[in-house]
Amino acid sequence: MEEKNKKNGKWLNFIVVLIAVLSVLAISVFALHNNAVAKAEFYNGATINGVNVGGMNVKDATNVVQTNFSSVIKDLSVTLRYKDKVWEYTSKDFEVVDDFYSIVDNAYNEITSNNFFERRLKYKEFKANNKNINISYRSMLGGFSEKLDIVSNEIYQELKEPHVEFLPDNERLFSYREGQSEVVVDRTALESLIDNAFIGSKKIFVEVPVIVTEPENNTEDLKKQTKLRAEFSTSYANSTANRKINIKTALSAFNGKIVMPEEEVSFNATTGARTKENGYKPANIILNGIYVEGSGGGVCQASTTLYNALLLANLEIVEVSKHSLPASYVPLALDAMVSEGISDLKFKNNTTSPIYIKAWGDNKNAYVQIYGLEFENGEYYKTRSEFIKTLPHMGDRIISDTGEYSNKVTFKGEYLRLKYPHEGYEANAYLQKYSSGGELLEEILIRHEIYQPQDGIIIEGTEDVYDGVTLPKNEVKFIPPQGTSSTNGQNIKNVISGTNNEKYNP
Repeated sequence: MEEKNKKNGKWLNFIVVLIAVLSVLAISVFALHNNAVAKAEFYNGATINGVNVGGMNVKDATNVVQTNFSSVIKDLSVTLRYKDKVWEYTSKDFEVVDDFYSIVDNAYNEITSNNFFERRLKYKEFKANNKNINISYRSMLGGFSEKLDIVSNEIYQELKEPHVEFLPDNERLFSYREGQSEVVVDRTALESLIDNAFIGSKKIFVEVPVIVTEPENNTEDLKKQTKLRAEFSTSYANSTANRKINIKTALSAFNGKIVMPEEEVSFNATTGARTKENGYKPANIILNGIYVEGSGGGVCQASTTLYNALLLANLEIVEVSKHSLPASYVPLALDAMVSEGISDLKFKNNTTSPIYIKAWGDNKNAYVQIYGLEFENGEYYKTRSEFIKTLPHMGDRIISDTGEYSNKVTFKGEYLRLKYPHEGYEANAYLQKYSSGGELLEEILIRHEIYQPQDGIIIEGTEDVYDGVTLPKNEVKFIPPQGTSSTNGQNIKNVISGTNNEKYNP
């Protein structure tokens, strides 16, 4: 047992001695390493831009490099070119930087490190470069960066997408302007080219590299986005002068209007209040089924003309309403009644490009044209009105005067016709899609409307007839409830036109 303990003791002593020796060696290596780093001397054989700085500290190396650069800069010239533009600089255009020490110190840090393993990697790379450190002359010249700023600014070209101008009142509706590429100097690549050029020569020539970004579209794309998608017109040849003015005034609010993708448009908001200040005149409007004079009469024909053009252009209709009485200028279920605070025509541009609207009126007709992205494969749209049935009216109602018409009827038995009864109608409207060859591809029900029948209204005086008064012969004939009707899908337009004189259309 004693023998075994002696052996274990020998091994323990050996291990302790070994640890002590290794510790001394480690401390010595660390001290030598720190001493070398603390000296901050360049490796033997090291050169900066070909000038020997081996064994020198940073301060001495700085003096040597700066002295050498002062002689080199006398013959320095820089020529930069981009296309037909040339920028030339000589040493007279620059000043030597003041802080050469920082430049040389950074060069020293590039080849050494406090980390032993990192320093070995840097030294390996340093040897691969034949122990030469290249410092860009660009970093030694004051104002060089500012010169490159000037070059970059003079080359820079702003990105401009091609532009289209809409001129609705010109014979040529659209004017196109070409786009422009964006040109930006690749500053990183330019500085690298300059630095590399300086390594081999004091007189350098560099083609300025740029980054070019092309516009997303071109004028050919714009022309495809300004095609006639649809047009529609209605007649107001027999309307009063004021009614024609009102229609033209409303249309003019849309003439030249550009609607962007996903933009929603309100007819009422666009045309404004139907006031004298906005150019609207007194003309007949429908109020509770009766034609009465009001400001802006006829505007509904403008909204209806626009509505039908929008349908044919296959744009999204957000809101539309029928009239209480059918209009004679369009088929049933294809009218668009507008009234401030009551009813509006709203639509949305559901295409991927702008919509352009041309709207006007002459002495006989209202016109609307819709331009935008052309339909694929020459497809086009139509509308179809379907007459379903007639709804018979209930004839006349006699209403006692409340004083409103006392200047026209006074006594019982005196009558004034306020309105005639009108039969009502039920109808559907469809949007049809056709191929370029005229084949019906799709038909969609877009509206189901019921125009309620209207009672006739006769006003009667309220006073009893007293002695000595003889009433004139009654010219007002009482109309009984409607029995049968000859109205059908073939003659409905003529029936409505005959019932509603054109000048009294809504």
